[in-house]
Amino acid sequence: MFKVLIAYDTRTGNTSQMAQAVAEGAKSVDEVEVILKKVKEVRGELADADALIIGAPTQSKQPSKAMRDFLPRLSKVSLKDKAGAAFGSYGWSGEAPGIIEKTLRDKGVRIVAETLKVKGMPDETGLDECVSLGYTVATNITHV
Repeated sequence: MFKVLIAYDTRTGNTSQMAQAVAEGAKSVDEVEVILKKVKEVRGELADADALIIGAPTQSKQPSKAMRDFLPRLSKVSLKDKAGAAFGSYGWSGEAPGIIEKTLRDKGVRIVAETLKVKGMPDETGLDECVSLGYTVATNITHV
């Protein structure tokens, strides 16, 4: 069984909706176990995951505070060659997903899907893109 960790933070619920749709997409792939957690709840799952999909809202051109506190924890485990992707919601500028993606790359994660940003509350198209993101990452680890 392959493990996909989806770790996210949310303020208004928009990124939470996205995370749930990402999880739906990943769960649709055979032999994949999905672990969906807010970043404050993530413990030992980082080391055991075959893939990381991390999401946060943008606040003042940065990831949320909880995500900024979480990202340095990525250095505590080897992430080299794990698959990964980033996503997030935003109101004005949308920098958080790009910052998350860069952090993942810097830690050795193979980015296997395009970073996804959705403005405001995800509509049907945005949720479909989230499902596709989860599916893409999960498919990548099961076909290596």
